[in-house]
Amino acid sequence: MRGDLNHLAAAAVMLVFCGTAVRAQDSPEKASQEKASQEKSAQEPEKDTPDQSSGKSDAWYNKVNPARLFKHYKSANDQLASDGHLEDKLSKQLRIQGVLAADRELQDVCSDFKDLPNCVAALRLSVSLPVEFACLKWNVTGVKPKSVADSCAGPARGKAMPLDRALDLLKPNLDAKTESRNALKKAHDDIKDASS
Repeated sequence: MRGDLNHLAAAAVMLVFCGTAVRAQDSPEKASQEKASQEKSAQEPEKDTPDQSSGKSDAWYNKVNPARLFKHYKSANDQLASDGHLEDKLSKQLRIQGVLAADRELQDVCSDFKDLPNCVAALRLSVSLPVEFACLKWNVTGVKPKSVADSCAGPARGKAMPLDRALDLLKPNLDAKTESRNALKKAHDDIKDASS
């Protein structure tokens, strides 16, 4: 623990020194840019922007938002709950195609899925290949459903796995990658149709 703190402190010191060096290198360049912009504004008057009026530019940390580097995905339930029209249209569409049973609710079926396309693709695969949906859901989500059969091969160490690997585990003599890719494409199309 103490060694980690020392490494962290050393990294912080290096960041401070590197930032100072970069700022020192930028200073002559910024000075020449500011001088050029002042000469240009003296020749032809323009509207003042916040950067020009203060003579300062924003710091790099105001321009770069680290939160934008990480994509936030809504879970299947969150996505369905936030858009009631999507749930209604998608449920109706999947019932017409024979993918979702009339007595089942899409939000209940898609519980524990990290995203909606994987849920719809698993539903499609359970009907087209005949594979038990509860087994496929268990492998994809890593959460054991209450109604799972004893014959289901669950995921190793309880960890979720991609759809193609889960399908390969349940149907080893099948081209799982192609089947899962096609099911995901159809699922994306279904969701796109339902949301328009």
